[in-house]
Amino acid sequence: MELTKGKVYNVDPDEWMAHSRAEYHSTFNRQCDGMPLHNMIIRMRDGDLEVSTFATANILSEAEEPV
Repeated sequence: MELTKGKVYNVDPDEWMAHSRAEYHSTFNRQCDGMPLHNMIIRMRDGDLEVSTFATANILSEAEEPV
């Protein structure tokens, strides 16, 4: 799947996330093995916005509606 900056994607949720959506920002390759990792903007349970890193396998699909 090709990711587009500013689009919202469904991701594997974690307990600290407010919901299972994240906005794509950028990609970098991990130094140890070259695996692509993606910086995504997420909403935390307390309402704050944070940047978190997701592996490609944790990005499920493009979201139909932004949060």
